[in-house]
Amino acid sequence: MEAEGKKNAKKQVWLYALLAALVLALVFVGILASKNSSMKGDLKELEAEKEMQRADFQAEVDSLMKVHNDLKESYGELSQELAEKDSIIQADAVEIKKLLDSQWDYNRVKKKLASLQEISQRYVRQMDSLYTVNRELVAENERIREEYQAERRQNTNLTRQKEELTNKVNQAATLKLFNYSAQAVRFKGGNKEAATDRAERTERIRIDFTLAANELIQSGSKVLYVRIADPTKAIITKGTGDEYAFQSNGETLQFTEKVRVNYEGKETDVRAYYVKPQGVELRPGTYFIDVYEQGGKLIGQTSLNLK
Repeated sequence: MEAEGKKNAKKQVWLYALLAALVLALVFVGILASKNSSMKGDLKELEAEKEMQRADFQAEVDSLMKVHNDLKESYGELSQELAEKDSIIQADAVEIKKLLDSQWDYNRVKKKLASLQEISQRYVRQMDSLYTVNRELVAENERIREEYQAERRQNTNLTRQKEELTNKVNQAATLKLFNYSAQAVRFKGGNKEAATDRAERTERIRIDFTLAANELIQSGSKVLYVRIADPTKAIITKGTGDEYAFQSNGETLQFTEKVRVNYEGKETDVRAYYVKPQGVELRPGTYFIDVYEQGGKLIGQTSLNLK
């Protein structure tokens, strides 16, 4: 009986030992399961954080490139001068996006992004510098253009003033006459002139006038042209060739008589005659008598009535 009791007691000890081992095994399995669950949670958190970092990097690259492209568009043709730096920026942006779409390394992407930001900032500074220089050049060109326009206007004004002064001088230097008269005459005994108002008795038409004093006119021989128009408005002339014509305002005019006068800038009395040719009869009516200076300007007009 005693031996059987010992045997049962021994069995109970092994049973308790087995139960204890089983409990320990269950506890160990629970601990392992808890650790695995914790590790899975940590991995999920790491993946979420990594995805958030990737999204942040992507947003930063997109924002940087938008600013860069807007800057290029706003500066227009000036951006062509930095085409090499622009190509580097574009290539780096593409490389960063490729890294983010693959099994990317945080430090590598961060370093690449920092480099891209630095290059982009240098690009902005250089663009600002180019813009400043270009703006200064535009301002300088505008200043030069305004100065040129001002000088041109001044020259135009000076030219106009010179032309006006020249015209005034030319007008002032024009011969002027007064005491202008015309008289039909015939000859009496002793070759003396006698005034007449009869057409059939007229042998000559005498024209008298005085040239006014004018120191602006160069002294010397002056040519004056006398034109007499008969009552039919026909010009009395000795011929129709160029030797009996002169120019006036681009027009060729025939003259009746050409008179040479020695003018010294002082008042000068002038007398000229139209001598009626033999066999020519003057008709009654009004005769208009004009005097032109050698430049072709009309300086005197009068008329004569014959019965």
